[in-house]
Amino acid sequence: MLYLPRDRTSTSLRDVLVTSLCLLSVASVVHAQTVSLDQAVTTSSTLINVDAGNAIAVGGTLDPLSLPGGAAEVAPDGAWTWFNDERAMFHQGYLYAGYVRSDGHVGISRFDPTTATSSHTQLSTAKSIQRDDHNNPSITPLSDGRLLVVYSKHNGAPEFYTRTSITADPATDVDWGAEQVFTVPQRNTYANTYRLSDESDLLYQFHRCINFNPTLSRSDDEGATWGDATHFIKVGNDSSIRPYPRYVSNHTDRIDLIYTEGHPRAEDNSIYHMYYKAGAFRKTDGTLIKNITELPIDHAAGEQGNVVYTYSNAAYGASDGPDDWIPTGRGWTWDIHYEANGNPVCVFQVQRENTTGTGWTHDRIYYYYARWDGSAWQKKFIAQAGRPLYPRERDYGGGMCIDPEDPRVVYISSNAASPFALSDIDNVPLNADSRYELYRGVTLDSGQTFTWEAITENSAQDNMRPIVPEKHGYDRALVWFYGTYNTYQNYDTQVLTLLENKAAVSD
Repeated sequence: MLYLPRDRTSTSLRDVLVTSLCLLSVASVVHAQTVSLDQAVTTSSTLINVDAGNAIAVGGTLDPLSLPGGAAEVAPDGAWTWFNDERAMFHQGYLYAGYVRSDGHVGISRFDPTTATSSHTQLSTAKSIQRDDHNNPSITPLSDGRLLVVYSKHNGAPEFYTRTSITADPATDVDWGAEQVFTVPQRNTYANTYRLSDESDLLYQFHRCINFNPTLSRSDDEGATWGDATHFIKVGNDSSIRPYPRYVSNHTDRIDLIYTEGHPRAEDNSIYHMYYKAGAFRKTDGTLIKNITELPIDHAAGEQGNVVYTYSNAAYGASDGPDDWIPTGRGWTWDIHYEANGNPVCVFQVQRENTTGTGWTHDRIYYYYARWDGSAWQKKFIAQAGRPLYPRERDYGGGMCIDPEDPRVVYISSNAASPFALSDIDNVPLNADSRYELYRGVTLDSGQTFTWEAITENSAQDNMRPIVPEKHGYDRALVWFYGTYNTYQNYDTQVLTLLENKAAVSD
């Protein structure tokens, strides 16, 4: 398997790679597989992946034979939360991925699919370092092709940080401008940054700040300066309730989001959808919620988007089932994108505690797919996610995402023994080692049924929080982190990618 996008000629590179492989000796392969970590941090790493399961490392830190699913390494150290975007994207022919290293520094890597070579940049400074995966950067292309990254500490100082590349294809630290610090009214977390070309390239930066709620800051000079932070969605009055939005944009004139009332460990969460366009926030059906000049949106006062999933503690009736709700199951958002006609499609989870017994290992999480059919949200229970990641965060699942280039395709991380046995939500056994594996699902009937395949199997470590980067140009494109994840402040994981052109979806 060579990492070649559809619009590139592969003959010359293939010849080069095959020739190179023929010249490599067994001794050089052994040497390449034992390069020290210090050396790997300061040099690019190369992985030539000839076909699935057969790879040779040149300058990498791990034996690629041990990487799951025929993957290539993007970065040797990194993890992320899923509440910042864009976390990864294709830009100028390269894959860019942002993350937080295990030492607390924010980083970004540029992966070249034609050579499978990565270069790495440390974005954060002594001022912005914090050992916490909530701090991964958003990545936003500017109008001239340069990249803007925005990042923040987790519940840290009342400020956020930015760096702007000085080239359109930044590779190392010299290609980035200095870290800039912008003050906001209260302690700050998260970064979701979008440029709308139809609004004179106005930047919209969604973060968590005022009242511990979703907050909006805007820039009319592509991030050089930022206007005053505006309270976006108001829930609660004492910073104890915090909605969790997931955003997406068409990068022209619209930004969509799905969101909850609060954290699922504290609130009986339903899931809602709204969108921004032409100066106003609207329900999915187009009904006006509020003009941007009138923010905040007061959730408790009934200013809400259309409901995607409704929390209920009721038992099922004769015609009810998991496609409708999970009794006492609380929702949390994962991903949202657009169908070809512009309608939103999203994926989310529902968590229920003490399902198979007592204690966090007996909690179970359920994955859903939902789409707007033009008049209503249609949702479907599509997979068992297994148990939470660790006891303190009993709502953390392995993760799920949508392919933005084809929203009929979803990826999930699950440690359920039978992720697609959907008839029983009460008896959900786990893998023998509770290992999280990745799966790819395709629907050809608007989400009513899915065909699934395993992306990873029998992995030595966990595969978590998959992302499909925008504008990838492949039949199959995936980024995730792999390794040991103990808590959001304690992990030993590397960033991987899988890029293929053999799995096109056809009706």
